[in-house]
Amino acid sequence: MRAVEQKQVREMYAPLDRPAGDLRSAQQIIDQSPVMTHFLQGRDSYAIGDDLKQQVGDWTPSNADPDARADAAYNLEKVLQFLDNLDDRTLNGSHARNGRIDGFFNDGYSTLDNSEASRLKAFSFKGYEVLRHLPS
Repeated sequence: MRAVEQKQVREMYAPLDRPAGDLRSAQQIIDQSPVMTHFLQGRDSYAIGDDLKQQVGDWTPSNADPDARADAAYNLEKVLQFLDNLDDRTLNGSHARNGRIDGFFNDGYSTLDNSEASRLKAFSFKGYEVLRHLPS
């Protein structure tokens, strides 16, 4: 994730629409993002999925609006990429830029303290504010 993209995520207060010209569907966004694909295909998303939807919107087929679904997938992908790019020297059990959110265990119902997973869980409850001062 480039510094410009990290800055954009840090400055977000709410979900954004996809950039003009980005016509990808939610499924295309998911398929093109290794970190998002891994997160959603595993069990890590089970415990916090509904809380994440409160922050970024519903990216699942339950959302009947394909544009809103794609915007939600876009925003979740930005957050997951941001967390996967955090400075792993300041986190427990995390490896930066490995295409996954590290630190989940017990099928996603538990997280390692001060890990990418614990930061994602905090985001799912508190929103974009928790991303502002994380080291990247």
